[in-house]
Amino acid sequence: MSGCRVFIGRLSPHARERDVEKFFKGYGRIREINLKNGFGFVEFDDHRDADDAVYELNGKELCNERVTIEHARSRRGRGGGGGGGGGGGGAGSRFSPRFGGYRQSRSAGSRYGPPVRTEHRIIVENLSSRISWQDLKDLMRKVGDVTFVDAHRANKNEGVVEFASHSDMKNAKLEPETV
Repeated sequence: MSGCRVFIGRLSPHARERDVEKFFKGYGRIREINLKNGFGFVEFDDHRDADDAVYELNGKELCNERVTIEHARSRRGRGGGGGGGGGGGGAGSRFSPRFGGYRQSRSAGSRYGPPVRTEHRIIVENLSSRISWQDLKDLMRKVGDVTFVDAHRANKNEGVVEFASHSDMKNAKLEPETV
């Protein structure tokens, strides 16, 4: 579960949960949104989605404010009782406003940093213009551990996918699929 939570700094006092949800749309399933005065937290189901959101959305505008998006520090070992994080994840707890007493330092570095570039790269040609880099990433996760994805940036209808290992890259080449 580590690495699934991101911090939103410089958040407009006018920002609401639906604004934050819309801002993070396309970055994976959100488990929880917790807004405070001037900052907030978003918890994703998958740490890779949190990584992508930090990399792509840091410095973007949300409700007319340029926000900072960083990985949140772990709640474990921060004094003040409790055994780290958050109990049940029942259907009604998605936007639970319960995580008080948490502070994020602006100098805190990102735990994961930007996506990792590797030499285990494939080029996807003839990519539909309706396919986003997020769609391509989700598709390629079925065959291996994806570390970086881009779509339509260098060349229209072309994507780049990088994998953690040579064998993951080979799996992708052996699994042709219509994208």
